[in-house]
Order: sequence, then C-alpha cells, then structure tokens
Amino acid sequence: MFSRQIARCSLFVLCLAGIGTAQYVNPLKGDLGVHDPVLIKEQATGTYRIYCTGMRIGSKTSSDRITWRSASSGLNSPGWVSTEVPANNGSDFWAPDIMFRDNKYWLYYSVSTFGKNTSAIGLATSPTLSSPNWTDQGVVVKSTSSDSYNCIDPAIFEDDDGKVWLSFGSFWSGIKLVECDPATGKPSSTRPELISLANHRQGIEAPYICKWGYYYLFVSWDKCCDGCNSTYKIVVGRSDNIKGPYVDKGGIDMLDGGGVILDTGDDVRKGPGHNGIFIDNDTLFCVNHYYACNSLLQIRPLYFDDGWPSFTGTVTKAPMVGVTSAAAGGISGCSRKIRVVFPFAGSSANSPDQQRYTFTGKAFPASRHGRQRGVPQGIVIIESRR
Repeated sequence: MFSRQIARCSLFVLCLAGIGTAQYVNPLKGDLGVHDPVLIKEQATGTYRIYCTGMRIGSKTSSDRITWRSASSGLNSPGWVSTEVPANNGSDFWAPDIMFRDNKYWLYYSVSTFGKNTSAIGLATSPTLSSPNWTDQGVVVKSTSSDSYNCIDPAIFEDDDGKVWLSFGSFWSGIKLVECDPATGKPSSTRPELISLANHRQGIEAPYICKWGYYYLFVSWDKCCDGCNSTYKIVVGRSDNIKGPYVDKGGIDMLDGGGVILDTGDDVRKGPGHNGIFIDNDTLFCVNHYYACNSLLQIRPLYFDDGWPSFTGTVTKAPMVGVTSAAAGGISGCSRKIRVVFPFAGSSANSPDQQRYTFTGKAFPASRHGRQRGVPQGIVIIESRR
C-alpha cells in the first residue's frame, strides 16, 4: 500500500472578535501562501513537504507541520508541454498529488491554461524528496477542446488489491476515474475508459478518494480562484465500489448533484477547497486552501463519528473494516456468520459509551461475550473507535 500522506497539524482555533462574532485564527506559521496543496511526509527524513500550484510546482517544508518555509520542488519543465498544451508557458503547473510506492515518489501534476480544457496530467518520479532527481514519465492522460472533460486536478489512489486509480476533473462533464498500470502509474491505453463519478451544475473539481470500508470521494464545488469572491465548498460522498455510484446521506448520486457539504467557509475563510486527507498517529487530518484575499494553507482534524466525515465530531481515528474471519454457522436470514472484533484500547465492551456500534447506518448492540457479534454476511462493517 502506498503512503500518500497529506500532513495536518493541530486543532484550528476560533476566537471571539467583536460582539459575538467568531473569527478564525490560523495556528500555522511562516510562509502559508499556497493553492491546491498536497502534503507528504518524507520516509527517510520525516520532513513534511507540501506541493502546490506554482512555477514548476510550488513546494514548502516543515519539521513540525506548523511552521512552513518555501522550498524548490526540483521539477523541471518536460519537453512535451509545448506540444500537448501550447498555450502553457512551460512552467505554470497546477494542483499536484504525490504518493510513495515501490520505493519511489510519484508526482502527478496538471498542465493547462485557465478556462480551457486543452490540458494534460504529467508524471515524474524520484527516489528521494530531500535531493530530488525527477525522471519525467510523460503524459498520463490528456484532453483537448473537443473533449467533454478536463484533465487537471489529479489524485492517485492505490486500493487494497493493488490496483491503482487516478481521479481527475474540473468543470465540463465533471469528475472522472481511470485505472492505471501499477508498474507505470499510467493507463495501459492512450484512450482509456473514463468512468464518471460526480458532477455539479455550478462547477466541480479537485477529487480525492479514500477508503475506510466505503470509498469516500471528496470534491470542491462552485467557484475557485477569485480571491475573497471565491465560493468553493468542500463536499463528500461515499460508495461501496471504487467506480461508484457515490451518494450523500440522502442517497442522492453525486452525478446528479448529490453530496454532503463539509465546509463553506466563513467571514474570514472564503472559498475553502481542494482538500486532501492524511492520517498521522492514527488521527485524521484535512488540508486545503482558503482565501483571506490571498490563498492560505489550512490544516485541521477531520472527525469520523458515524460513518461520515465532519469538522465537528469527536472521533479522529479513521474507521476500519472490522471483518476478521468467517465462521460456520448462521443467524436468521443468513447462510453463515461473520465474526467481528472491536479493539477498544483500555475500554470494556460494556462501557456506557461502547454499547452500540454503527454498521452502515444500522445500530447493532455490542456483545457481552468477548466483544464479538454475528452479523449478516456481506455487510460492510465500520469500526467506530473512541
């Protein structure tokens, strides 16, 4: 499994300014100017590194996830840019994503021009990030003015079975998904099958897929890149299949405009969006940009109390599939019993707050015998840990 770690830091702080008006105070320090951030923790050094939209990809580093300073990504302009995206100046690259897999770093990035869908997603690899030696791997996918989609905002995901998937998309016909060859990090065909995942009439982009039992698709809705007039919003849906359908809490397909809105911003934070997810020391974090006229970095915990992410819960541990084995036998309406284990560190299964657990929206009582309980075969079991 790859390590795509988008680092987060401590709790964001709200303070009161004026009479009854909450004002956001960013706890991060240093150079926080950033757009479309993704963050990874370097394996060898433990350094946190942000990659973002900028000249040949912007970059920042931190030793503590709080204080940030600008750095060079070390990426050079590949020769194919002038052919595939002639209007690009050869160095203005957007919205990267990065992962560590097979002992190297895979950096995906967008080459485009504003408002156009003649675009390409490029790929470069390097064995290190401290002194990167990026090798251009060429174009991953591309789009032209005759296509109904736009190849920007890449997000790479490796599933439990080893399959690698790339989601991407901005406006036009929405978010797309394509399977990639794990050996190359690119589709096997030059015109691969594109799977539609989500759309939104007022604009949608910046996909990011995670898996905790369900597959979760994060996107950004509405208008980006207009300073304090930006109307970006962070939105999520979930599915039991990587290919969808992704739905919201009401069961509305994200292709039909469904989605759970997680953050619309406030008087200080305008247009929060282009988010990614990172698990650090068993705690979930979300990283995104927002506007305070300038575009700034935000890192905060993401909670997960009921099978849905939010910024207002209490559980920061990622949910997990809880099936450990299958045993012979059965319960009413089922051919056999699935055995489920709930590991609550230092907590009894009979504690008041551990009496019930959520299974895909249905509450089942906890067992009083060894914290195990039979449930119907095939149900997705999400572990809720405190």
